[in-house]
Formats: sequence, structure tokens, C-alpha cells
Amino acid sequence: MKNITTYLLPLLLTVLTGCQNLLDKEPQNKISLEETFQDFEAAKVAMTGAYGSLFETAYLNGNRLLYPDIAGGNVKYARISNVALSDVYFFAADPDAGDMNNTYTQLYAILNNLNNIISNVPAISNGTEKTKNRLVAEATALRAMIHFDLLLLYAQPYQYTADASHPGIVLNLKPILLAESIRARSTVAACYDAIVNDLNEAITLFDNSTPVFTAGNAKNYMNPASVKALLARVYLQKGSWQLAHNYADEVIKSGSFKLYSNAEYVNAWTQKNTSEAIFEVSVPNATSGTSLGSYFDITTVNASPSTLQMAATNDLLDLYTTTDVRNRDSFYAKQTIDGTSFSFCKKYPTGGTLATGIKVLRISEMFLIRAEAAAELGNLTQANLDLNTIAQRADPKAASENSADKQTVINRILLERRKELNYEGFLLFDLSRRKQDLTRTDCSAPTCSFKYPSPYYILPLPAATVLVNPMISQNPGY
Repeated sequence: MKNITTYLLPLLLTVLTGCQNLLDKEPQNKISLEETFQDFEAAKVAMTGAYGSLFETAYLNGNRLLYPDIAGGNVKYARISNVALSDVYFFAADPDAGDMNNTYTQLYAILNNLNNIISNVPAISNGTEKTKNRLVAEATALRAMIHFDLLLLYAQPYQYTADASHPGIVLNLKPILLAESIRARSTVAACYDAIVNDLNEAITLFDNSTPVFTAGNAKNYMNPASVKALLARVYLQKGSWQLAHNYADEVIKSGSFKLYSNAEYVNAWTQKNTSEAIFEVSVPNATSGTSLGSYFDITTVNASPSTLQMAATNDLLDLYTTTDVRNRDSFYAKQTIDGTSFSFCKKYPTGGTLATGIKVLRISEMFLIRAEAAAELGNLTQANLDLNTIAQRADPKAASENSADKQTVINRILLERRKELNYEGFLLFDLSRRKQDLTRTDCSAPTCSFKYPSPYYILPLPAATVLVNPMISQNPGY
């Protein structure tokens, strides 16, 4: 993939013969845009490319899901060389050459592509109003998701200041011309407003639309259910408990998604578009390279000494009982490397052409969101019920949680989130939004723990971005 300066050279994704190729297209180039969006079918190709770009190693097929678990304490390295993201494990991310810098560049490139779709599709001469609405709805929903992920990675959580007035990210809500490329970071509060506005706009557009993609599974495309699930996640991160509860509740009660049974749980991770999946990023055609599980699962096709590296910490493994289907014997595989035994998670245990899609939103997360929001709202009966649903699905012998103490229930829910959602990109963000200290005991880094607040709960902005934009400053601590 071509390295570019994020704001100076936006990219327009397109798909040729099933492969995603990045073409250098500046949005102010009217002729280029007219060629790209000459008709509705061409617009669909651009949207297909946007979906394909989500599977990049710099995004959901790697960095975005791995970083919060590596930094948060679920992961330790099984070797000392040929490892990915070691700088974030050591809290030594380098603004000049950090392992996550390409994630920043990738996400802003996708945003520019989506903005071109959102801006140009309504003016296309063919295609019906409802099919055009659908493309714009899906692009708008993805734009919200990517802004949200940028905010999680590069800005302190909403509660960091009383009014969320601290620096967020540079919002990218329209095709950016060169003359407009130097822009300031919006506040975190303004960023959340923009994300929520996009998600609500997407819902409105979905209500007056018809699907345009028939290939693959409906769960591989943004849809009303995935937007509402994403709203539940956004409102949870923000601390808007009633709204988080309401959206999670709506998705659960839709009946469209079903929790895996205890017997189904382990094998479900070898399958695509399962009953729990709300939104799943599909694997692009003919993919044979590194898949997410290659980093941490010994049964993955492409797992090798150069890729297999991210073992589970004892911090994580010790949380499970012997009767929990997710325990170190059932859901983790032992492997000896250089004389030391390590345990590797069995999520995403297939690779190469057998790779499964990335499960971005699952119904189990919605139960845990509803539980936490209900607890914060004082409805401990509902909170305990949802907590027990997830915990006892995994461990039928687990005792029911019936505490009447709010903090006890919240602590138990956060523990269950760690047990259920590990290797899915949540732990560090859960710690920071709940203003909790980081404590890593099975850790070989010079810095294994620190108190909240800390600059190390977020990443540095790439130095190149700061240098070309005098209106933004580097995150403190870097």
C-alpha cells in the first residue's frame, strides 16, 4: 500500500477483478470524480472498495483489534523478534515511525473515499432514489465507525474533562481540497456529536432505501441493526447510559441475532456470518496472506514463527474457571517456543483462503452493554440478568450474580467483558472510559502499570501529520 501524507493526497478506492487497488485521486479533480462516479454501477464498485479496505492489516484485520489487548494486558509476546506492535506493548510508540502510524493514514484515506461516495452518489443520473439512499446510508455509517475508532485511538475518553472539551480528532466530513487540508482538531464533544449525527442520518436514509448488494451475506454490509448496535457502543463509551441501554435493547429484542450455545462457542469462531454476528467484515476474494488469527492461534493456516507471537497472559487465563468453555484448556492451545510454554487463543483459527470475516459487532456485546447501562441506571435486576446470560452461557456452573450493590455488579460486568471480548479490541478502552488504572502482572515491559489519567491511554499522532498542519499539536507525553 502506498504511504502518503493523510491530508495532502487523499485516495479513492476502487475494485478491479475482485482486488482492492488504491488510486491517487484528489477530490478537487472534477474530471477524475466524474469518471469514477459516471453511473450507479461505478459507485457500487467504489463502495465495494471501501468495504474491502476495512480488512487491511492496518485496520480491522490487525492493528485496531490487537492494540487495545496488547496494551491493556491480555497479550504477551511469545518471542522477542519478528513481532508486531511491540512499541505499544512497551508504551514507546514513536510519532516518527510508530507501528500504528499506518492505521492513522489508512483511516483518513478511507474517510476521503467515503466522503466522495456520500457527496457524489446523489447526483448520479441512473439508479433509483432508494438505491442511492442505500449507498449513502452505508457510507455514512462507515464514516461514523471510522471517526469513532480514530477517536478511541488518538483522543482521551469522553469523561477525561467534565465537558469533553479536550482535543479530539480532525473531523473529515466532506471531500477535502488542498486549500482546506490544514484544519484543527475538534473537541471530543464535537466529535461525538458528529458521529451520532452520522449514525442517525444513516438510519433515516436506510428507512427510505433498498439493498443494492446481493453478493455475500447481508451481515457484511452496514444495515439498520449494525448502526443501532454501533450507537449502543458509542453511547456506552460516552456514558449516555439510557441511550446505550435503549439501542442495545432494541438490537437484542429484534430477534435477528442469537447467542452461541455453550456447545457451539469454540467452533463458531471457524465460521462466517454466524448467529451472533451483527456486522462482519468479509474476507476479500482470493485472500491468502496473514489473517487476524495468524498472530495468536497455532491452528491458523498461516501461523508460523514469523507471525505467531501474541500469547495470552496469565492475567487473562486465570480469570476462567475449569468449567468455562473459554478456559485455557478449551479455548486456548498450548505451544512451546524456545523452551517456554505459551497459550494461544482459538479465536479466528483459520487463515489464508479459509480465513473467516472479522466480527466487528456481536450480540454478546449488546447484552454486556445493556447490563452495564442498566446497572448505571439503577436497574440491577436487568443488569444481573444480562450478566448471568453471558457468564452462564460460557460456564453453566457459574453462580448467579444477584448483588444489590451497584459497584459490585459493574465490576463483575467489566470482568465479563474482558473474558468474553478479549482479542476483539476493547480492554484498554474499557479501562480508560471507566477511569481505571492499568495493571499488567504477566508483563515483561519496563512499564507494566500506571495510574489513570495517563497520556499512554492513547497513541501519538504521526509526526508527519503534525509537521504539515500547524493547527494541531502532538498528544501530551509524545
